[in-house]
Amino acid sequence: MSDTLAHPLVQAYLSSVGQGVVALPDVRRQELLADLREHIEVALADADTVDEGSVRRVLDQLGTPGEVVAAALAEEAGSGPVPESGRRTAVTLCLIVVALPASLIPVIGPFFALAAMIAALVRLWKSPQWVRREKRQATLLMLSPVIAVPVLAVVFSVASGGLTPVALMAALLAAVPLPVAAAVRLHRSAARVRQQLR
Repeated sequence: MSDTLAHPLVQAYLSSVGQGVVALPDVRRQELLADLREHIEVALADADTVDEGSVRRVLDQLGTPGEVVAAALAEEAGSGPVPESGRRTAVTLCLIVVALPASLIPVIGPFFALAAMIAALVRLWKSPQWVRREKRQATLLMLSPVIAVPVLAVVFSVASGGLTPVALMAALLAAVPLPVAAAVRLHRSAARVRQQLR
């Protein structure tokens, strides 16, 4: 490593870019960082003196680490979905699954279920790892209980001679597989995206 690349500003810049592009395939990430190192080294080799001011000028020409990361991810996104971290995906899938059963919690259940559903939908539609078709299917499965639960409640109430708490709970539980199916499909899709980028 040359002295120019050992400069603390350069190290911090490259480290920030490296952390921002962890979603990229290893080969693409290494190419990006190698290109940045080469550009910095060449640009600073032409400078009269390598001081903090000249290093800042060279880094400013490249753009902020956030801009470099955004450009690299956007370029990669053009060739397909970009995976999220496993933790972020897990939170989204958990919100999808728990929203409907949470409505069974006394008093606060419906509010908690609504909040979980909204949060799950926002996270789903903001995620770059699922394509629009997958997002539409998952949204349909997540919202299906809104229709399925009342219909099932009527069916169970007719069968049992009236709408009882047991019939209502049975209707809710019968609708649980719909959002679970959405979560399973999204999980498989996310795993496929990660596998393709390895």
